[in-house]
Parts: sequence; C-alpha cells; structure tokens
Amino acid sequence: MHKKYLALAIIAGSIGVTQAAQASELNGWYVNGNAGHARYHATVPGYGSGSDNGTAFMVNGGYRDQNILGYEAGYTYLGSVTAQDSTGNRAKLTGGGWTLGLSGHFNPTTHWYISARGGAFLWKLDAKATVVNLNSTTTTTSGSQQSLGWYTGVGTGYDISHHWSVGANFDYYKIHKSSYDIGTKLLTVSAEYRF
Repeated sequence: MHKKYLALAIIAGSIGVTQAAQASELNGWYVNGNAGHARYHATVPGYGSGSDNGTAFMVNGGYRDQNILGYEAGYTYLGSVTAQDSTGNRAKLTGGGWTLGLSGHFNPTTHWYISARGGAFLWKLDAKATVVNLNSTTTTTSGSQQSLGWYTGVGTGYDISHHWSVGANFDYYKIHKSSYDIGTKLLTVSAEYRF
C-alpha cells in the first residue's frame, strides 16, 4: 500500500517539475511576428461611420521573467483603406504605429499556451486624396496625424520547443482624436523565437 503512495508521489512530483522546467525555459528575450486580417470601423463627424477590411502585420521584441510576465515593444502596421467614386476622386488612409506594453505567456499544459498583451499605441495616420477638378485636371493633397492610443490582445498556440512557438491571435487597436474614432480588430497567425 505504501509503495503505491510512494509511486503516486514520485509521478506527481515529476509532473510538477516538468511543468516548472517548461515555464523556466520560456523566460528571457524573444521576438515574434504576426500577419493577418484587419477589420476597421471608423466614425468621422460630418461624414458618418463605416467599416472596411485590410491586411495587417506586427513585429515585437521583449523580455519575460521567471513568472512568464514580460515587457514588449514593437511596430504594428494596420494596413490601408482606399475609396474611389464614379468621378475619379480617390482617397487612401494608411495607419500604423509603435507599441509599448506588457505581455504574458502561460502554459496550462506542457506545449499549449495562452497569451495576453496590452499597452500604449503611438499611432500615425497618413491620408492622401486626389480630386478631379471641373477642367479634368487633378489636385492631390496629403497629410498625417499622430497621437497616443492603446492596444490589447489575447492568443493561443503551441510551444514547439524551447525556442519556437506558433499561434493564433485577436488584437484590438484604438485610435481616437477629436475629429475621428477608429477601432481596428486584427485576426492574425504568429510565430515566436526565444533566445
């Protein structure tokens, strides 16, 4: 009877050591990249609101401590939206910016992980418009604005090894200023390398 308890204690202890070893292996410096689909919803006073789709990518680097909590910095490209009317007038809006925040990488099992992130988003929007004049000439104007917003996200995936992970993510980026309000939802796939 005592041998059974001893065997169970050894097995339970080895499972705990394996999970602790897996967690400790995932700390340190890392880089990751995401690519996928962006869904924009914008409200501009005087023009109303609308939604559109695009392609987005992000690149991050950071450091996680022994508790698998980390700090990250990176760049996110939110893609561009283009509109054109029947008279030839065209407009294009491109967005992106730098991120600085906290991240977490948690392992419910040895290989499966859940991630969370969030922080500040120093965004910049670039706009370019081409208007067809009455005499059929065109006038092109451009401009940009930037300010501070925020981002948050969650993900899940698989730790292939000590160095590599792959996953799927949902992120939300908020751009807000007095003249407009843009929320962007990103669905991406990702790969991470740990040093």
